[in-house]
Amino acid sequence: MPLSEHEERILAEIERRLAAEDPRFAARARRPMRGWSRGRRLRLSIGLGVLGLLFLLALTFNSIFGVVGMTLLVVATLLGARAATESVEEQRTSVPPDELT
Repeated sequence: MPLSEHEERILAEIERRLAAEDPRFAARARRPMRGWSRGRRLRLSIGLGVLGLLFLLALTFNSIFGVVGMTLLVVATLLGARAATESVEEQRTSVPPDELT
């Protein structure tokens, strides 16, 4: 669901204030991860997810495997979500402006 004009103005004001207060953070938040393509991050995410599941299955041997497994699953989920979000944003920005109306 798209944002209303009022919500877009509020969001733009928050972004401007954040950039004014901490320009380094704002610049870091805008740039994508360097050296890692979206496909590579997705493959890494899937691999870490499988590895995490294997560690969870090995939980019967030692509880440390469960902790490592859950950590790997969380990292895999975050990497996959970020790659998917960037994919959606790239598609949104690649649409010519006249097609948005």
